[in-house]
Amino acid sequence: MKLMRETRCSSTRPASAARPVNTWAGDPTADRFEQFWTLQAVVEGAADPQTGYVCDVRELDVMLRDVVAPLLREYCGSADDLGAVAPALCRAFEAAVGACPVAATLCSITFVVSPFTRFEVHVKDGAMVRLTRSFEFSAAHRLYCDRLSDEENRRLFGKCSNPHGHGHNYVVEVTVCGTIDGARGTVVDLPAFDRAVQESVILPFDHKNLNIECPEFAELNPSVENIARVIFQRLVRVIERGELLNIRVWETPKTYADYGPNDASAG
Repeated sequence: MKLMRETRCSSTRPASAARPVNTWAGDPTADRFEQFWTLQAVVEGAADPQTGYVCDVRELDVMLRDVVAPLLREYCGSADDLGAVAPALCRAFEAAVGACPVAATLCSITFVVSPFTRFEVHVKDGAMVRLTRSFEFSAAHRLYCDRLSDEENRRLFGKCSNPHGHGHNYVVEVTVCGTIDGARGTVVDLPAFDRAVQESVILPFDHKNLNIECPEFAELNPSVENIARVIFQRLVRVIERGELLNIRVWETPKTYADYGPNDASAG
């Protein structure tokens, strides 16, 4: 069984409260403007038959706040670019393995740098780091199958089969995995990575009618599942460094679809 714990802490100093409060308000004794980091740990283990716990999440708070956060402050707290993050998170992960609660095995640590960027270290990835960047586009589509009648389409797709289409504000999360470049400290060349996504996905899809203006959807229903697959197929050809690990497309805050290499190999 796996358990995830998220901890929020100051990016500039340790918590001064005797019992730090794990909320967006941060340290209740703080009397100045501060930035706050979001750290996540995933552990795996058997649930205790009496408590039902894999481990006490307060122990994970301590590990993230007292072991991981100080190392991130030391190695990348004063850096002015993202190049310091991946090496710092690797060092922090190594230290966290030894500080993980005895009852659990540390699987991964995630450092949410911003709402649009996060770095992850997974035990199964060895020396590699995962980077996820989020992008947005707005587009219209209509869910419709030519081989079905209008009535059958309405019954199958409901309002989503409106002849004039409907729109969504899509969020696309692109995750790559790779080794750290020794000179730059990054998993990918971020400007080149962002440019590839913008040119191959955002510009062709943004403010478009997917059924009419995007060739892949001329005969393919533009469901969120198919959109994720098409985006993967577009990006896997242009991402120059790192392995394209996953595409996640949020159609609404309640619905997303994932697509990755295993899905591609399965056809």
